[in-house]
Amino acid sequence: MVPPLPQTERGAFCPIATDAPGERILYCNGTNVLWRSTAPLVAGGSSETPEDVFCWRGHARRTTCAAMGPNGQWVASGDIGGAIRVWGAKGDHVLKNEYKLWDGTVKDVSWSADSTRIVAAGDGKEVRACAMIWDTGSKTGEVGGHSKQINSISFRSQRPFRIATGGEDMLVAFHQGPPFKYNKSHTLHTNFVNCVRYSPDGAYVVSAGSDSKVCLYEGKDGEFEKEFAKPDGISGSLWAAAWSPDSARFVTAGGDKRIRIWDREAGAQVCESLVGAGALEDMQVGVTWPTASRIISVCLDGRVLFWDVAADGSATLAATVDGTQGALTCLACDASTGALLQAGGDGFVAVSPPGKATMKAKIGKGVQHILAHSAGFSGPSEAFIFSLDDCARRLSVESCAIIGEPIEIKEFAVGAAWLDVEETRVLVAGGKHNLHCLNAGGVEWTKSGALPRRPTALASLPSKGLVAVGLERPDVTVAGVQSSEYNIQLVNVTDAGSADGLALGQVLEGHLKEISAMKFSPSGEHLASADAGNKILVWSLEAGAAKLIISDWSFHTSRITSVDWLAGGKRLVSGALDQHLYVWDIDKPKERVHVSEAHKAGVSAVAACGEQSFASVGNDGFLRVYQLE
Repeated sequence: MVPPLPQTERGAFCPIATDAPGERILYCNGTNVLWRSTAPLVAGGSSETPEDVFCWRGHARRTTCAAMGPNGQWVASGDIGGAIRVWGAKGDHVLKNEYKLWDGTVKDVSWSADSTRIVAAGDGKEVRACAMIWDTGSKTGEVGGHSKQINSISFRSQRPFRIATGGEDMLVAFHQGPPFKYNKSHTLHTNFVNCVRYSPDGAYVVSAGSDSKVCLYEGKDGEFEKEFAKPDGISGSLWAAAWSPDSARFVTAGGDKRIRIWDREAGAQVCESLVGAGALEDMQVGVTWPTASRIISVCLDGRVLFWDVAADGSATLAATVDGTQGALTCLACDASTGALLQAGGDGFVAVSPPGKATMKAKIGKGVQHILAHSAGFSGPSEAFIFSLDDCARRLSVESCAIIGEPIEIKEFAVGAAWLDVEETRVLVAGGKHNLHCLNAGGVEWTKSGALPRRPTALASLPSKGLVAVGLERPDVTVAGVQSSEYNIQLVNVTDAGSADGLALGQVLEGHLKEISAMKFSPSGEHLASADAGNKILVWSLEAGAAKLIISDWSFHTSRITSVDWLAGGKRLVSGALDQHLYVWDIDKPKERVHVSEAHKAGVSAVAACGEQSFASVGNDGFLRVYQLE
């Protein structure tokens, strides 16, 4: 299983947390809250097992922040709907309580040291922050003083209790209690205050803002102590701050692609580290300091960075955890290396080789299709990537680097498949009824108007010179009823090197909904086709003409998004928007293997990895691998 990275947002602080010992990292992605064990991630990620990853799926709306209680028993998480959910960190991870705080986003949440109180802040219309007893929801006063969204909140666990808040009205406010009430505020910042944090000993508060300022306040009374000297070259927003466990230093994450370590007594920076080449995706939007020698930060593109911290305050990058952030829409397996390639709308392609850390390549546009080579291919390990800029790109599976220049198709690529046995040519079905042949050098030929209607899916069988194209229904009505003929057009290939080598062949009828996925079996004996209803049809190709042999594989309850045959050619795996996976057996058509709720919000794609294993990706951003018995 490969989980998604933290979901970040340009121009916003990304809360990231750890448990008290610093053994697990918590973050949000989509409607989920994830935690991952830090040890395998620092070791390179290849040793991470499913037991090292946990995903809590209890939110109905996109999650924004999460924090584990210091006693390690409960987690509090917030979402864009203004809800806080408290759920178990152990056992069955049951939902203990749910509280609706306001209608806007919950931006930040944290616990008291004794794990009995929760404070939260966000962008409610009237109430923008609150303090409560976690197990009853009882409010303990009012947290006010702001006229705009509150970006950050922090709780002083030492008595007398205090709360500090920072917001888009450029204020840092302090509240006394319980019951809590507004005490005072400071207007030292000249732009948004993005983060406020109490030191672990409760003696100090630090604030960081979009004006590149860092300010220090006395923890008990909230009096201003000092503004830290700005180092040369600092610019842009400081998005997050976190204290060292001894309260002597703190770290900030900045829009200038740097983490900076500051000394509290000296009132100045002691170390800065530039991330990568300083590109936009290297922007630092979240940070935590769980142990004396470890800092963890988050990049805008979701990368999680682990830093070793020396006694003098210098930081050295120790490990990088890479991958994808958002929903995944396509998946392929490179048969020669066993590497899995996955991508989605965030414009990145990730390559996950067996036993190695995930690599990532930037495409820049949402990815529609990935076409990898089969076991019979003898060339270099490459894949074709098709994206929403109507271009195809070649990607090295070994280095995850883009090869050459983009190939312009100049129309939407509905599907792509190998056209020849050598797998040197790619057939692309375009949204304008055209067929294009691509090779490593570009577009080799185009057959304009090759299809009678717009295609919806594509599959090929190079060994028999056969292509299958799913077609939209004709725009005609019969007795006032719209046609429901969603046909499969077979195309015979006599010469892959020429547009004239393609000729329309048999038309297969049987689907009553749009054909959404098709795949020929490796042996060439069968064609499986699936539709937007819940039907999977299997056609026999042995007699020279396709013949329908199975029509009752209909246990999915919504659009089937992907099908693929396992290597033996007898079992077919299917995934659908109903979140379920099925494995069907051509020799035992009445039997099936069912994987329920494989991906929250639906399965996007499946790919065979051998005779006994397959993988899937979904709208939850996860890549999952399954082994059949």
